[in-house]
Amino acid sequence: MDDIELKRGAEALVVLSSFLGRAAVYKRRLPKSYRDRRLDRRLIVQRIRNEARCIIAAREAGIAVPRIYDIDEEEGLMVLEYIDGENVSRLLYATDSDLRARIENMIGHDLALLHNAGIAHGDLTTSNLIYKGGRVYFIDFSFATRSAGYEEKGVDIRLLKEVYRSTHPEFEDEFSIIVEGYIDSGGDPKVISKAKEIDSRARYV
Repeated sequence: MDDIELKRGAEALVVLSSFLGRAAVYKRRLPKSYRDRRLDRRLIVQRIRNEARCIIAAREAGIAVPRIYDIDEEEGLMVLEYIDGENVSRLLYATDSDLRARIENMIGHDLALLHNAGIAHGDLTTSNLIYKGGRVYFIDFSFATRSAGYEEKGVDIRLLKEVYRSTHPEFEDEFSIIVEGYIDSGGDPKVISKAKEIDSRARYV
């Protein structure tokens, strides 16, 4: 298949291609010309390793995440399974209220599992959630944190709430379904309280 550029950000270039005959996502960490070359290389390797460890730990916790096919630290490259599903940011508008509620409950459920495994996603938006085969896949662990505390976990909740507020205002009231799924699945209520505190701080500033 021809390569298709999916995303080009400040940190990485993401391309859809193939790996051993399977559709795959190639994520290449981009070097920074303003940084010392050795420091830049070390940071890239550290970040690739952290992302890989977070993905593996998330899978072990029962979260649906892409499989890692290959890693080339010298090239700053990670090759991941391509999840050919529906992006939640678009699916919210293309489905009925019953399925939407089930998806939102699943998001809360799986986020609780992720947090209880000590991982904060770091960039939890509806664009980084994909629905496929009755599961919600969490993708892009570029900014994920292991051994995360209340602050990092609270940021996950607060960011997703802000996405609902600003990008999906029609469904803002349904964010409570995510919170309900989170608490019902063993998520710590203190994380929800921390998210509210972070939101208040942001609005005050």
